[in-house]
Amino acid sequence: MTEWDWEYMPDPEHVVGGLTPEVRQQVDLLARRLADAAAVRYLGEPPVEESGVSPLLDHAEGRLIVWYLEHRRLSEILVVRVQYWPDHGEI
Repeated sequence: MTEWDWEYMPDPEHVVGGLTPEVRQQVDLLARRLADAAAVRYLGEPPVEESGVSPLLDHAEGRLIVWYLEHRRLSEILVVRVQYWPDHGEI
């Protein structure tokens, strides 16, 4: 099994720049779990005729939604957008 990693694209400031440290930690943990899941789902290189990059995917948990790409050639999750909906007590 290949070890998958993850990163923000283009960078953390553009993706999670306005979020609190607690929410950023939730995003980091979720991205790690997405990378671990991709490592189990994809074994080996994609066929030559495929780009190896998934379409834009999303995953939601609680008040957090993450949009990401799975890049099979790099064995990497690319987190491109995050939305967090605070509850009424956090506003």
